[in-house]
Amino acid sequence: MKHASDEPSGLTRRQTITGAAGLGFAAMAGCLGDDPQDDTSDAEYTVSTGFLALWDITRNVAGEQMDVIDLVPTGEHGHEFDPGTGVVSEIEDSDVFIYLRDFASWQDDAAAELEGDDDVYVIEAADDIEFFDSPAEDDDEHFWMDPVRCQSAVDHIAAELSEVDPDNADEYEANADAFNDELQELHEEFEALVEGAEIDQLIVGTHDSFQWWHRQYGLDIHSPIGTSPDSEPSAQEIEEIEGIMDEHGIEHVVYDVGEPDDLAESIADEIDAEVLPISPVETQLPEYDENDWGYVDHYREINFPTLEVALGVQ
Repeated sequence: MKHASDEPSGLTRRQTITGAAGLGFAAMAGCLGDDPQDDTSDAEYTVSTGFLALWDITRNVAGEQMDVIDLVPTGEHGHEFDPGTGVVSEIEDSDVFIYLRDFASWQDDAAAELEGDDDVYVIEAADDIEFFDSPAEDDDEHFWMDPVRCQSAVDHIAAELSEVDPDNADEYEANADAFNDELQELHEEFEALVEGAEIDQLIVGTHDSFQWWHRQYGLDIHSPIGTSPDSEPSAQEIEEIEGIMDEHGIEHVVYDVGEPDDLAESIADEIDAEVLPISPVETQLPEYDENDWGYVDHYREINFPTLEVALGVQ
């Protein structure tokens, strides 16, 4: 295959684009050189990824051999972010584009536009993963929330990066194996957490990215707005949620850290419950970015502490 450049890109492995989405990627690209995290890289390849979870999976697999960029700016929600029409020209500066089908229309559109571009190798992260119809949506694509299913994507990305760079195929495979070991440990920690829980119900006061937890761990997830961050729940939907909380003695409402917590607070106020943060690994807040948090960190630093409280883990 051909590559856009055979020279080192000079981009950091996570160099986020920090301008407002409405300005378009062409305008934001000029800010990259001002990124305080910028440093010199010797990597031959640059990979653009579609949101936080894909970025972290990819950087763990790529190691030092490739620079990996999260196209979603720090503080932006992966589902809501829209880069505008200039995104394809930005991706064309990369050697590889990794996206998730049916997650965001701009990613699907960019992948289709790049299909005949020999300079950019396009990888669909969930190519061998079947989505399922969940209570939140048909063809629920949030597979990465299941640490077991996520391992399939890790292996798939490693195999695809080996096609791009066969000289380092052994390293990509080893990196994938090491990261999958971490994901397996995370899965076992999750299983132990659920086994020790008094409650198997979770109330989400923002958009619902967590139905794969029901499939893997048996948690019943309830949200009045489903998976769309822009949906407004009806009074009846909120009343139904409050009824579930009353029935099961639920005293906590969780909210997606990348979204406002207004609805969660409103539900909690009605029945004197507590609001707690949870992460679908779609948004990298500035404080998380400062600590270089990835997938595993979002689980251990945010999700597991919240679940321990919300589920009444003993």
